[in-house]
Amino acid sequence: MWDSRVARLLDRTPSHRFSQGEVAELRRWSGEVRAVVQRLALPEQCVLAVQESRRLDSDGLSREELVFRRDDGSTFTAMLVRPDEQTQQGAVVAYGADPDALALDGLTVLALSTVDEADDEALLLVGRSRLAAGVDDVLSALAWLRDHQQIETIGLYGTDAVVLHAALIAGGGAPVAVDAAIGSYTDAGNRELALPGILRYADLPDLYAALAPRPLWLAGENATVSGAYKAFGAEEQLQIGKPLASFFGNARVATPGIPPLKVHFGIPARLEIADRLDQVLASGMLTQGKLVVEFEKLAQRFTGAESIAVSTGTAALDIAYQLLNVAGKTVLAPVNTFFATAASIERMGGKVDFVDVELDGFGMDPQSLREALARHDDVAAVVVVHIGGIVAPSFKEVLAECAARGIPVVEDTAHALGATLDGQLAGTLGAMGTYSLHPAKVATSGEGGFFVAKDQAHLDAARKLRDHGKISIDKNVHDRLGNNWRLSEVHAAVGLAHFAQLDDMLAMRRALAAWYDENIDSVPRVKRYAIPTGSVSNYYKYMAILDPSIDRAELKARLRQRHGVSLAGEVYDVLLSDQPYFAERFAGRTFERAEWFTRHHICLPAFPSMTTAEQRHVLHALRTELS
Repeated sequence: MWDSRVARLLDRTPSHRFSQGEVAELRRWSGEVRAVVQRLALPEQCVLAVQESRRLDSDGLSREELVFRRDDGSTFTAMLVRPDEQTQQGAVVAYGADPDALALDGLTVLALSTVDEADDEALLLVGRSRLAAGVDDVLSALAWLRDHQQIETIGLYGTDAVVLHAALIAGGGAPVAVDAAIGSYTDAGNRELALPGILRYADLPDLYAALAPRPLWLAGENATVSGAYKAFGAEEQLQIGKPLASFFGNARVATPGIPPLKVHFGIPARLEIADRLDQVLASGMLTQGKLVVEFEKLAQRFTGAESIAVSTGTAALDIAYQLLNVAGKTVLAPVNTFFATAASIERMGGKVDFVDVELDGFGMDPQSLREALARHDDVAAVVVVHIGGIVAPSFKEVLAECAARGIPVVEDTAHALGATLDGQLAGTLGAMGTYSLHPAKVATSGEGGFFVAKDQAHLDAARKLRDHGKISIDKNVHDRLGNNWRLSEVHAAVGLAHFAQLDDMLAMRRALAAWYDENIDSVPRVKRYAIPTGSVSNYYKYMAILDPSIDRAELKARLRQRHGVSLAGEVYDVLLSDQPYFAERFAGRTFERAEWFTRHHICLPAFPSMTTAEQRHVLHALRTELS
């Protein structure tokens, strides 16, 4: 019997208890539950390597004992069990369960033993649990099985909550079977394999309900789980007590969609952010604190220059144009870029004129620039944009043309953080560089940006401008008109965590691009775009060129509707001269090369957490629609 205090604690209603609602609302609820499980479990999935193996065939089954080595050097043993002769029906990762019955029914089974109870105390001392350790092994084994066994359907099977939690964290639509009764965490028998603090958010039936509508096999009925599957209109996906082999063999697995981009913060990064936010909130210093200073120092590794953190990439542009006194003068900008590049010129009192692009690196065309310079005798600056993360070799000619005339060049480096030209980082070739930290970019702070400059006087002035022109943080004295362009400590906390992973994220983007480069030639009517010699892209976008006969909008719709593939947004599909704000002013002007580029390029999904299987699916979908 619980004492009164414990009873009161356990009697609290979990914040994410399942309740009926519309499908969209239930999907949000399910996502929130999965996020809670991931946060509390602290998963540390690793890449497994087979250290030893030996064959142990018996009873008409092929058995292979595998000793897996984890990233940290520790090992665990698993058994890969298959019928000697079979019609392949799929594969299952089994945790703490006998694999023979499933293998005799035609399934490949990778069976894992449970984590030793003796490990529990040590795990708890570092904020983890035996449940979480078991989840790690299941997730790692699942990834190994997908990579090494060419099998379409891979499911999860077990006799306790480890498989449930692994399924919630892994996501996707793989079938799940749990041969255990579903009670409540308040029942003593269900607390052994529970995540610390889970009952604040959800009880055990809520976690099972959050698996809907993926295929789920249970040993017995549960009203909460049945209610969730009914609400999703997926009653047939919930199987109670039926033969397991037929459940796995007949499971209707939905192909997960591939988004155009995905902003990923792993559990360690999220905990790091939470710790920093706790420090910020405890200090009461939510802006102009030490985290922004720390963030600026970290950024220098990737900008190659002293970096001033600001609220947005647009704020960085505003500062650059204000420092260059563009008011009443002309600024030349590429016609193919995001609206903010030119809008900021106008907002700072300048007059924008547009320049065509070249088709080697999609940068500003030097000849078109010379023609624009000849039209104007009041050019205050030229702004260049490194489209898609490519610093075009033509930029050197642009720099030379401007240097000969004493015209400063601003690099809008929103796309190109970490990209280089002849070994020099984007943003450091011109007089000033601006960076965007919007979530769509290669690294983010939620919202934010950086400003860099070669002239120390510009840097000193920029620090004042971002704080309303104050001469210092501790004096309420202003010597110029600035604005509130400050980056908050909250955003800096996010940025520090993401920038700490930027080397790895850039490497992942380049690896994804290399895979596409090696395989995209198998897709008809799509031409691989080759990065120009001397330029090293960060692959903010992976661009390819469509055959002119292809209707891009129709292709994108078919890919999305038939294959669940969403192509990334173009860079760009509407020229600035055609934007309603500018259209009347530039009516009759043509920008032949930019117009061709905007019509005929596509951007394939490419983000650091993307898998090779997802890339294969993208190219398969393109091949299917373009063959």
